[in-house]
Amino acid sequence: MKKIALLIGAIFYSVISQAQLDVFGYFEDALRFSQSNYSLGSSARMQAIGGAQISLGGDISSAASNPAGLGFFNKSIFTFSPSIHLSDVSTDYFVSGDINGIQGSRKSDNTHFNFANIGAVINWNKGRFSDNKFKGSTLAISINRANNYRLDRSYEGENNFNSLADAVADLSFAIEPNDLPELAYAAFDQYLISPMIDENNDLVYVADFEGFPVQNEVIEERGSHYQMNIAWGGNYDDRLYFGGGMGVQFINYRQQRIYQEFDFGTFNNNGEFNPDPDLNDFTLIDDLDVSGAGVNFNFGIIARPVNFITVGVSYTSPSFLSLDEESFLDLDANWKAGVTADNDGEIVDLSTIDLYQGTLFISDYNLRTPSRLGLGATLFFGKKGFLSGDAEFVDYGDANLSSDDFSTSGDNQAIEDIYSSVMNVRIGGEYRINKFMLRAGYAFFPSPYQTSDLNEQTNVSFGFGYRNANYFIDLGVVNSNRTIEYIPYQSFDEFQPIASSEIEDTTVTITFGLNF
Repeated sequence: MKKIALLIGAIFYSVISQAQLDVFGYFEDALRFSQSNYSLGSSARMQAIGGAQISLGGDISSAASNPAGLGFFNKSIFTFSPSIHLSDVSTDYFVSGDINGIQGSRKSDNTHFNFANIGAVINWNKGRFSDNKFKGSTLAISINRANNYRLDRSYEGENNFNSLADAVADLSFAIEPNDLPELAYAAFDQYLISPMIDENNDLVYVADFEGFPVQNEVIEERGSHYQMNIAWGGNYDDRLYFGGGMGVQFINYRQQRIYQEFDFGTFNNNGEFNPDPDLNDFTLIDDLDVSGAGVNFNFGIIARPVNFITVGVSYTSPSFLSLDEESFLDLDANWKAGVTADNDGEIVDLSTIDLYQGTLFISDYNLRTPSRLGLGATLFFGKKGFLSGDAEFVDYGDANLSSDDFSTSGDNQAIEDIYSSVMNVRIGGEYRINKFMLRAGYAFFPSPYQTSDLNEQTNVSFGFGYRNANYFIDLGVVNSNRTIEYIPYQSFDEFQPIASSEIEDTTVTITFGLNF
């Protein structure tokens, strides 16, 4: 099971009560694994037009977005779409309530290769001159990328108000040492916090050092979220297209946090720095691995009321995911020479204590993600091109967790309290010049939070393509921007450390296709 939820997003601490100790942080997983995006794993053509494909067809991406689009095919194809992803992150560290503002800024970047999709479309076409109203059908088998978890962030800055040890001490109120949650017990084991009886005869904990630290953290996220699609689409009289399919999802996610505090001390009235005489620094290493699989279903309809307009509707059921988690933490306090008494009164040389190595926590849980409803329309300009637009409705507050290993009631309540319903918007177009196509698009994904615009994302895209009777090549470039905020721990005073990251992602995808 995850340790007690000290790691909370910046808007969460005002929503989740300190008393809700059954909130373990799985509500963050609920959002992370619900934000699958079929346009991320689309062909380069669909990425270039912003992912607006609910009312379009003739592309392998329809298997995930709207299987009715498979009914537009009149030949079989094989496609492969390799992709390169570039990420630039700028992180500012500050303490809310601190009039000094930003205490430090850091930049990081990352580049990696993957593939957006790969698959084949098998078409059974009765021929364009057939008198049969049912013109044929198409089966698609594909694998597409549903999300990308690769992200590196880091920050460093002075916190002249509190420490992680202060937050741990506050959360440990009235809990006997042997019953402490693991992070608190690790801090107790490393003599960062000590128990005492206060004037009200209550068991409390206090940080066992003087002054305030410089805080530093490196957060590395890795992983993949892919979906295998098996979908079918049919064509009735070139006026009505319909289809359905199944998606099998595969998730692997890993996060490692290396958090440090050092240079503890205070400033006297003359502004002189007085270092803590006992503690040099401490380091927390926190590892989390999540893997699992699940299934969803989708179906849709595209109608052509007049020759130059198509309208479409698609529905994707909730994904039913079964997830396995492993997590552990290590905590190492680096004390200067000195002695103290442990909980049994024994004298301990602080400079010789061993690091705390946590127990490997293993748990299983289930996640039901929200369903998705998409509406789209496309306006065609003869054979010169088209304009297409989509609206997709998702209620992130409808996600639900369950487990036989731990109580999910607190996390499910947090999901309802924090997350909201959104309408994602995608628009794009294509202009054809003989065998060449020019494309551009835009997409907007509102914040999934009720009271914040964090994680709001905008995409701007463009690309081009070439097609002939035997093969096609498409290029798509997508640039996206979003802001996220991260809290290393929940402070129980007005001074809350926050790391705010501006993230710019650029994805370049090339699709190679063969007709057969």
